[in-house]
Amino acid sequence: MAFSLRRTVFVAVAGLALILFGVTSASLGQAAAAGPAGHWVGIFDIVHADGSVDPGDAYFAFVQSGKELSGTAGESAAKQSPITAGRVDAKTVSFEVVINPQMTVKVHLSLEGDRLHGTATGIPAEDGATITVDIRRADVAWHSASAVAHLPDRLQETVAGLDRRLFDAYNNCDLATLGALVTDDLEFYHDNTGLAVGRQPFVDSTRKYICGKVQRVLVPDSLQVYRLNHYGAVETGVHRFQHPGHEDEGVGEAKFVMIWQFKGGNWKLSRVISYDHAVAKP
Repeated sequence: MAFSLRRTVFVAVAGLALILFGVTSASLGQAAAAGPAGHWVGIFDIVHADGSVDPGDAYFAFVQSGKELSGTAGESAAKQSPITAGRVDAKTVSFEVVINPQMTVKVHLSLEGDRLHGTATGIPAEDGATITVDIRRADVAWHSASAVAHLPDRLQETVAGLDRRLFDAYNNCDLATLGALVTDDLEFYHDNTGLAVGRQPFVDSTRKYICGKVQRVLVPDSLQVYRLNHYGAVETGVHRFQHPGHEDEGVGEAKFVMIWQFKGGNWKLSRVISYDHAVAKP
């Protein structure tokens, strides 16, 4: 009887210990999973001041020991560099990656469940540019349950808007707006009339030959925009010129190249090439 009682007590205590140990282990496991330790994948996008984006990939492998963070980081699973000065403070994660003796990238992230997001500094870029880091928890094979989309590039949208504004002014003889959108040293190359230099000749020519006589229409889907590093953007396309009230003059068509300068947060047209003028094709 005594043996049975001792056995019963032992089983009960052992069962309680197993239950407690299981709860503790589960809690520790959840706590570990909630921290940054492990593999992460996502984006490392440079957003330029002009709205364009250089998309990049981020592959991070973190090792956590208390508040200290180590591991590796890179643009792919195969290209990894050691993490230094890593620190975990509640939901804030920070570390550095030495790319070369002249470049150290500093990363500051916020932890939200299976997402780490924030910014980085140290990559050479113009004033006003930002680096966005957004990563998701992954397995050891770098597979994540949810992919992170790269940030949208706004340059095409921005330059298309500039084009609309410029030619709305052109079509409506808004010479003040037209003049404000071009540089003092504007260079306008035309395959029939040659080169005209300066803002005022451009405005005067528009007043004399365009106002009330010509309407410019962009050919749909012809507009293309490309970034010009450290300067602005180049815009190419095809446009047509109509003559309201004088339809017998027909519709002209030409190709164009326009270079936009981005300076001090403002866009201005600095160079234009208008060429291949001909009667518009049906």
